[in-house]
Amino acid sequence: MTRYQIEAPVRSFSGESAGVQFSKGTAYVTDADKPGRAALEYFRRHGYGVAVADEATVEERVQALVTGGQAPGSTIPPAAPYDPAEHSVEDVLAHLAGVEHDDAVRILDAEAGSRKPRVGITSKRDEILAATAPVAPAGDDSKGPKA
Repeated sequence: MTRYQIEAPVRSFSGESAGVQFSKGTAYVTDADKPGRAALEYFRRHGYGVAVADEATVEERVQALVTGGQAPGSTIPPAAPYDPAEHSVEDVLAHLAGVEHDDAVRILDAEAGSRKPRVGITSKRDEILAATAPVAPAGDDSKGPKA
């Protein structure tokens, strides 16, 4: 059995993909069973970073990700920006459910600016941006002082 570290194309992604739970763009999966092997194949086909994760190198990779570098000997490629044109409408909508506001804006702008923007995505722009909008801190009265 081998344990693998998976890096999502969007580093901020937290959620489930191919039956594997991600936190801040990172997940771990083993090839010990059929679902794990299927998930690994899915990640490889869809541009996720896949690398063998042994206990000695996991900490080095985490540190490299925190500092923005690449761990020595790492086979995890730098993440390319998520391109909605490479995915189905359903995949794009599922992906948008797990991204931060800035990423959602970038992805929706890329879709709208494509040669053939898909209505199934562009028609949900306001809804998606509202769901990903940053929340004002408690006690922040952005409307000004009350009279």
